[in-house]
Amino acid sequence: MRAAGRLTEAEYARACAAPLRLRSPVADFLAPHFADLVLQTHAPVLAAHGGGPLATTLDLGLQRRAEQVLRRQLDRLRPHQARHGAVVILDVPTGDVRALVGSPDFFAVPAGQVNGAWARRSAGSTFKPFTYLIALEQGATPATIVADVPTDFATPTGVFAPLNYDQRCQGPTRYREALANSLNIPAVKVLEAIGGPGVLLERLQACGLTTLDQPPAFYGLGLTIGNAEARLLELANAYACLARLGLHRPYRLLADTPVGAAAAAKASRDPRVFEAGPAWLVADILSDNAARARAFGLDSPLRFDFPVACKTGTSTAFRDNWAFGYTPEFVVAVWVGNFDGTPMQEISGVSGAAPVLQELMNHLHERFGTSWYPPPTPLVELAIHPLTGRQVDPGRPDALRERFLATALPPRETATDYDAAGRVRLPAAYRDWFLHHGQSLAARVWLDDDEVPPAEFRITQPLSGAVFVLDPDLPEAGRRLRLRALAAGQVRWHSPTLTITGASGTPEAWLAEGRHELVAQDERTGAEARAWIEVRRL
Repeated sequence: MRAAGRLTEAEYARACAAPLRLRSPVADFLAPHFADLVLQTHAPVLAAHGGGPLATTLDLGLQRRAEQVLRRQLDRLRPHQARHGAVVILDVPTGDVRALVGSPDFFAVPAGQVNGAWARRSAGSTFKPFTYLIALEQGATPATIVADVPTDFATPTGVFAPLNYDQRCQGPTRYREALANSLNIPAVKVLEAIGGPGVLLERLQACGLTTLDQPPAFYGLGLTIGNAEARLLELANAYACLARLGLHRPYRLLADTPVGAAAAAKASRDPRVFEAGPAWLVADILSDNAARARAFGLDSPLRFDFPVACKTGTSTAFRDNWAFGYTPEFVVAVWVGNFDGTPMQEISGVSGAAPVLQELMNHLHERFGTSWYPPPTPLVELAIHPLTGRQVDPGRPDALRERFLATALPPRETATDYDAAGRVRLPAAYRDWFLHHGQSLAARVWLDDDEVPPAEFRITQPLSGAVFVLDPDLPEAGRRLRLRALAAGQVRWHSPTLTITGASGTPEAWLAEGRHELVAQDERTGAEARAWIEVRRL
């Protein structure tokens, strides 16, 4: 400093004579992952600014609150082998990042400096709202019925047979229930109905998801249930697009654009990725605590005393927990898992990440206030039948109220919807499910044939010629294969080379490498059906 002319001789002498007082180093690094991300993504801006101070979008008080809430939840989850997590809070009108927590402890060894808000993780069910939103744009309604039944989808690489999280099927299911309860099979069917993975992929990329860098065929229909990767920050901003009812705006780390008139002018130029009316319906569904009660109960961490649109996600083998919540003012996004990919123990998005979402959203509501979206004009409320989705007279005891855009109303019921006893008529697609799992609806639904003729007896799962791969990352390497057949009576299964269990309930074959034959016998008719499969190791 003296050589540079910054100290006089007297100041230099006084500094040299001052005694040294040594102390332990103190790490005073506020919002470290946020600061690192600014340095990583805004290097040209920082260089052009000449090293002077720059205002960021961070709310330091909110940042500290998010850090504390995440640490407390991870302490509670320690017995379930969950060690890491991340949080992002976005301001919806501006896109400003108000809080970004990349890990519970930046200085922890060995992985504290991994930024969980920027890491690529399996997306779980977090893409489903975008799938249903596109379907609503194409004319579907919250009352549209999808067949939640075991379904095999033929793909170029083999048979894709998704399962719901609880491995059960509900039969005829309204879109509202299917999305609110995050059912996998309906989501795949809806994606197929809207045109396949390319349609969804294009919209997600328009929302700013840079991790989706493969062609649609790479992901296939599994895209909607999480076979792709996403970053928490980018996915939070995609949910901010939903929170703006379809308008995309880049997230901001630096407060380099004035808020107010300039921001309002910019908003008029933001690209519209989704239509506002269907986006309003998605927000209405995701805020419907009663609609999701079948999967989550009425008192889950997704329940609020004010409107919040919520979505959770859980990836294979409990490796990733996600929870997203939004209002017109804020998006709160949470990820919980382990940076090294170690599975957690029986922790889903609603039990792992959602408590953090709930506490932070309640804090935002109390500190800043939140609102909700005015309904689109005109919005129509109609009485519908819960199993057909069609309009019925409001006085019917089993009628439900549903909301519709005036441009997409459900048809009225007709006499052909029911049999002579007033039971709902189900098409053939429900037959296998009804015979084996749908007897609880026997008094309310009717199939064209109560019994399946012997000539129709066939194996429906697996398809003959299917190839299965043992994945060491899955529990028991994914060895259990559910067996299903369309039959008039009970089915007896056997295989010369595979062990089959659960003959009296849900039969399963325990897969092993090689080529195998499966034989199903209808105990009522004696008819047999056969299928060949091949099993390989990943």
